[in-house]
Amino acid sequence: MLNEIDGIVTRYEQGHMSRRQLIAGLAALAMMPSNVSASRSSTPVFQAKSLNHVSLAVSDVTRSADFYRHVLGAELVSKQGGGMNLGLGNSFLGLYNIPGEPRIHHFCVGLDRYDVEDCARRLREAGIEPYLRPDKPEVYFRDPDGVMVQLEDKEYRG
Repeated sequence: MLNEIDGIVTRYEQGHMSRRQLIAGLAALAMMPSNVSASRSSTPVFQAKSLNHVSLAVSDVTRSADFYRHVLGAELVSKQGGGMNLGLGNSFLGLYNIPGEPRIHHFCVGLDRYDVEDCARRLREAGIEPYLRPDKPEVYFRDPDGVMVQLEDKEYRG
């Protein structure tokens, strides 16, 4: 934890962050569970292999799909529930009619040897509470700012 504090203060002293950013950074460190900050300096919990996909909450799935097909040449790779996944090279863009304002809903990181129960266990050991979907073998968690992150096999295509 001392290394993190020193790094934040040094960035502030060098003019790379405002006083407000300094205070926010120190407050975030103070709120972080001790086992999470300790794990930051040791071996990572997972070794990500890819940015598998980003899912957007959109107001009109068809309109958004038409837009991304036209602008990016993205093609349909799968449909799920109220949405669809458009291929972008080795990754994809998920478009879903999710209540609320249009936004990035979550992003997914691809892993080697993905196993839901193992991922959940490792997250809990790191002091992070996972969310496991009851209907599919998927695991999610939130970062310190509340951004939702999904873990999945690096070959997952929706």
